[in-house]
Amino acid sequence: MTLVAAGLGALVGSQAAAASAAAKKAPRTTTSVAKATTTSTTAKATTTTTAVPPPVFDATTVANVRSDADWLLGAQLPDGAIAHYADRVKIWPYLGNEAALGLARATEVTGDTRYVSAVWRWLQWYQAHQDSHGFVTDYNVVSGVETSTGDMDSTDAYAGTFLLAARKAWKASGDTATLATLRTGIAAAVSAVEATQDTDGMTWAKPAWRVKYLMDQGETYAGLRAAVELATALNDSVLSQRAGSDANRMAAGVASLWDNPTAAYDWAKHDTGALQTTNWSVLYSDALQQPWAVTYGLSTGTAAQSLVTRFTTAQPNWATPTATAVFTSGPSTVGYWPAAGLALVQTGQTTQAAAAAASIRTAAVAAGKAWPFDTGVAGLLVLLESGDSSYLAR
Repeated sequence: MTLVAAGLGALVGSQAAAASAAAKKAPRTTTSVAKATTTSTTAKATTTTTAVPPPVFDATTVANVRSDADWLLGAQLPDGAIAHYADRVKIWPYLGNEAALGLARATEVTGDTRYVSAVWRWLQWYQAHQDSHGFVTDYNVVSGVETSTGDMDSTDAYAGTFLLAARKAWKASGDTATLATLRTGIAAAVSAVEATQDTDGMTWAKPAWRVKYLMDQGETYAGLRAAVELATALNDSVLSQRAGSDANRMAAGVASLWDNPTAAYDWAKHDTGALQTTNWSVLYSDALQQPWAVTYGLSTGTAAQSLVTRFTTAQPNWATPTATAVFTSGPSTVGYWPAAGLALVQTGQTTQAAAAAASIRTAAVAAGKAWPFDTGVAGLLVLLESGDSSYLAR
């Protein structure tokens, strides 16, 4: 998930209950306390490697993408792990997967294979750290020693974004031979999703956190769709069919969250069956959940267009990181949300997407890419500033 999802009580039926919700992780806003230095199965797969020529981009886009990708390389540890920030003291795999998406895109934009090589190293790290359920925990890094925290923000979205990153690396490089070395990790990630997939098709954030978040469903759904392509490339029809079935069940579950009175998806479902409706005046946790459904392919076509328009109208300052907005916890600085901008890309609103990318980049550069600009933000910003829609499997 987004590392900022608010965990609500078992039954939420009023604004007062929502206001008292405890956050699972601190939001990506400039009110964050932390601030760090800114310096930096049996089937055999086809083994051909095809060079992928980069598309043509303007010089400014190439320079911006290269700048962000180089910053991301500085956050990578010797063993391939991608830290959550340039100080390299924590590894949050969700952010590492988002960073990897951006690095793979950077190879597509610049033609520089250093970036996708870094992604393959990250994916190998992730695979090596999966447990018997396919779960990966967060890590602290002290004097170069990585120690598991024993916990993670979510299990569904970590697995989903890993699958997205693996597909993106494969698409950027054409390297099916290296992809085949991730066969075990890809299957384990699908199993990780299935570990918390409920009878309604949606996933709990993690086994001990029984809330189904719209943001997580989006990221996990997109990962399952990516797994269909990956398994097909690896000639694993059983896994491909499994992942496709899981994705279809999830999509049906999310469709049941649609709430006509608010013209939005309910953004959380609890183990009691209680639903959290969307208050469009609240940026986070409410309104921002909606573009996630578009960014990650759960909402498409005219429905997606309407959802994005409603979001940008209700939250005109969402792409102004230094602005103030209403959060569940009260007024807060907006922070960085390039994932929301990708909903503009997916709905063909390229001019608006470019403007959002420029606004986010300007604020990040002015702040010296200080926290809460993190490796996940940088990775998704690369997708946004290069107008990438191909990170999703079709």
